[in-house]
Amino acid sequence: MRNVLHHIILILLLVMVWPPTVSALARTATPAPVIDEEYDRYKKKGDDFFREGKYLEARWQYENCLEVPGFENDPYALKQIETSAAGLALRQQVDEAMSQGKSQQVVDLLYQLLNLNPEDAITKNQFSDHYEREGNRLFNQGKLRDARNNYTTAIEFASANKAELLREQVRNIDQLLLPVYPKQTGLKAAAGSVAIGSMVTALVLHANYRSKLRALNQIGQSLDPNGTGIIDSPIEYREYDNAYAAANAAKKKQGLFTVFLGVAAVATAAEVYLFLHKPKPRPPALSWQPSSDSWGLAIRYSF
Repeated sequence: MRNVLHHIILILLLVMVWPPTVSALARTATPAPVIDEEYDRYKKKGDDFFREGKYLEARWQYENCLEVPGFENDPYALKQIETSAAGLALRQQVDEAMSQGKSQQVVDLLYQLLNLNPEDAITKNQFSDHYEREGNRLFNQGKLRDARNNYTTAIEFASANKAELLREQVRNIDQLLLPVYPKQTGLKAAAGSVAIGSMVTALVLHANYRSKLRALNQIGQSLDPNGTGIIDSPIEYREYDNAYAAANAAKKKQGLFTVFLGVAAVATAAEVYLFLHKPKPRPPALSWQPSSDSWGLAIRYSF
């Protein structure tokens, strides 16, 4: 019985002591990360160059990492050397495609570089320059909407300062795309003035003729009430003759009455037409356009 009790106590002690001991042994067996200042210095320089897109310089620094004792087969450095070599090869292909004017191939290769290294600052700048050049070319060809699309794409990859200049070009294109209607205030005013003036003149001429004719009839009735056609008094005859001459002169001006009435009608019709029909838009005389190089704007005036 005593032996059984001893065994039970021994088992309880083992259960209580064994787990902490195993954990301590496990912690002791886990290797601590190796820290080396020289390796870290090379690695940091390599990472900085890699983010900038300077793959040749980055590869040199990662190769230096492998020269540090204990890091001859460092997985991170080996992988970055391989990636830097791929980036360097793609960059050379981009330069060749640019020199040959292969625009679409340039775009495809730049996208491959960004897929390889999304932080590549040089590639982003090349993207921005490429789309800006395309925008300038299309702008000079008068393809404003296509130029605007290229400038907008360039903004996505541009630095802050350059992006603001590109936004200014986009705003200028937006202004150029707005329809500009020629001012017709002067034409409408002129047509209205002609219509009113002609109508007033026609009415004055007609009223003058009617007035002279009434005066002649009144004088005729007073001097020859019986309608015999004979006026005995020379003075009265002279009065009648003057009235007749005035009425006859006013009658001759009735032709002008018809002319002015027609002019008034035409001017009124012209004013109505100008009011109902909007003029076709025309391009503005003063416009902004990109300069021949990759930066800045130029101004032109068209007649």
